[in-house]
Amino acid sequence: MNNLFNCRSLLHLVTLLFSQNFYFGQDFEVSPVVIKFDANPGEIQEKSLHIKNYGNKVQGFSANLFDFKVENGKRIKQELGSTNRSLDKILSISPSFFELNPNEDIYLSLVLTLPKENLTTHWGYIDIGPAKEQKNYEIDKQLLTTGIKIVPKIEVLVNQSPKSNENFSGVIEDFKEIKSEEDSVRVFRTHIKNNGDKILKPNVHLELGVYETAELIKLKGLEKTIYPGESVEFDLKINKSKIISKGQLAIILDYGHNSKIEGSVIEVSP
Repeated sequence: MNNLFNCRSLLHLVTLLFSQNFYFGQDFEVSPVVIKFDANPGEIQEKSLHIKNYGNKVQGFSANLFDFKVENGKRIKQELGSTNRSLDKILSISPSFFELNPNEDIYLSLVLTLPKENLTTHWGYIDIGPAKEQKNYEIDKQLLTTGIKIVPKIEVLVNQSPKSNENFSGVIEDFKEIKSEEDSVRVFRTHIKNNGDKILKPNVHLELGVYETAELIKLKGLEKTIYPGESVEFDLKINKSKIISKGQLAIILDYGHNSKIEGSVIEVSP
């Protein structure tokens, strides 16, 4: 009975941890890890970032802003001010350096000041971590033998896109079947490009129309974040058992925000 109770308690704790918008480093916590501003041109918005030191000693921390670009769906960190989407001139962090006693916490102030006529979407990272290397971290034994010192950093994603910016737009660039590595499924590939100025997270799914029965089968889709100017690859699978006669397979792009649904169709056979 006690074992059952302990298992349930552990499951509840794990569920609680993963439902929160925070991240634990080696000895500290940061929340939230995603911050979204929606200031219109000429407006000022302020948000808070919470950091807590769980270590057993006084620790200095720094908060540094970086740019990033997106390539093949991966965010690549860039020097601050190096991209035209940079938060460099519009976001301030206070304080950017601070010390925390054991179990002490702090709220950083993030102030975004958007110039007039700036309708562009901006994004970047805030790196939170120890201000210098610590020699007394408990390090995995395998890493210890290599002499590597671990300095944890937590990246906070920051986006800014004005409410008045309604430039939501995405297009289906291609749609074709590719070779499947699984005998039981067929795979269809598409690339979705964000040709607007808002960050999209569209639902992309397949719909199979069977000629013989006039049946329409809607399949579960995928969702991926697509930044303005980025093209993202989607591989969508369908069980071979569903394609039992000739029909049409449609790829559907739905990115919401009262935008029209995009689609592309190819003919398929068993």
